[in-house]
Amino acid sequence: MMSMNYAFGFSLFLLVLVALNIYFFYTLNTVGARSPKFNVPSMKLDLTSSVFKDIYDYLNYLPSNYKIKNPKFLPIQNNLLASFNSSHNINNQDVWSETENWSSEESLFPHTNGAPGRILQAIQTSQIALVDNAPKGTQLKLLLLLEGKQKIYFKPKRYDLDHVIIGNIYGGFDRHNSEVFAYYLAMVLNFRWIPPSVIRRIHIHKDIMPVATAGLKRTMVKNESGSLCIYGKCFYCKVNETVCPDSKGEIEGAAILYLDRQFKIHKSPWKRSYSTKKMEWETDNDFCKKVKGALSTKRLLNLIDVAIFDFLIQNGDRHRYEVYKDQIVLLDNGKGLGNAMVDELDILAPLYQCCILSTSTWQKLEMLSGGSLTETIKKLGALRNDKLATEEHFKAVERRLLKVFATVQYCIGKHGRSKVFQNGLF
Repeated sequence: MMSMNYAFGFSLFLLVLVALNIYFFYTLNTVGARSPKFNVPSMKLDLTSSVFKDIYDYLNYLPSNYKIKNPKFLPIQNNLLASFNSSHNINNQDVWSETENWSSEESLFPHTNGAPGRILQAIQTSQIALVDNAPKGTQLKLLLLLEGKQKIYFKPKRYDLDHVIIGNIYGGFDRHNSEVFAYYLAMVLNFRWIPPSVIRRIHIHKDIMPVATAGLKRTMVKNESGSLCIYGKCFYCKVNETVCPDSKGEIEGAAILYLDRQFKIHKSPWKRSYSTKKMEWETDNDFCKKVKGALSTKRLLNLIDVAIFDFLIQNGDRHRYEVYKDQIVLLDNGKGLGNAMVDELDILAPLYQCCILSTSTWQKLEMLSGGSLTETIKKLGALRNDKLATEEHFKAVERRLLKVFATVQYCIGKHGRSKVFQNGLF
């Protein structure tokens, strides 16, 4: 009797075991068939396609902690907001003296004890003493001399915030709001090598004409409505592509603190051809091996930080980079925020090809999960009553952050955490 009970129990155990195996096999075979949250975009059959597919596989099954807020970021956010919400009673000359005399191995400008807020307020409110063309570069911008002899670049508004740039990732005029958005983004990411930038509005007749140089006046024409417009002096400037004041007589733009410093200029290894020609990095997924032979690990990690920064705003125009004190300075960020529906993953090529990342950068990114990144940028802009982007663009930045997380997970899966995360002290 006992042996029969034993046989029955053993048979029942085998039956349950078989049922469990059938269930697990079913689950494994159908999980990939479920509708994923993120669909892999259509891509040409080249060497990068398999990489993109792998990254999207990791994206669809990211751990939940990447989609919820990290409570450890809240005190950091509060400190950041406090630094930008400084007193309105400031002496602009003191601000300029502080920025001019600033010398640090950690940041381009003062960034603590309310300094960012004071700098932005001084940029917005200082009296304009002189306005001239800023002839360097491909895009129209003005050079403003403020009281106290501080210079700023002024990139005028070309598009409304909801305008969509169709075509190449580097197409269209610079977006003034992208410059300011990029500054706030860098501050949230703790990338401190970027010039302060803020929205400013200047009146064509009250602020510009009384102090305009003769050279600037020669690049001004009247439109059909009789308004005085500027076409400027630059590589691509044309007399039929002008910037005109609004109904209040004002021109809105990004006011960017001028950097009176010597930079070393380098070509980016991941620069684009700006034609149908494919660059080597676009066809060779082992391209990073060549870069590692030419650059230090510290510089390579710096380039990967810049690639993540550019990917979040979709700036695909970083064909060269400027270095100061052995740090890449984030200049010319106007080609971001062109199309909220497009995520050009190849901007992340330095990350997914080299598969290394600064440990400190990864820790910062993990802090910004669950919407904290764009929430903070919105709050920073609100301190100066500025809306920097449409809601679609804010959502796009959060979507792209998830893709950065997925790319890092792809690298970890391929090489292991110990090889991916580096301390950068090389």
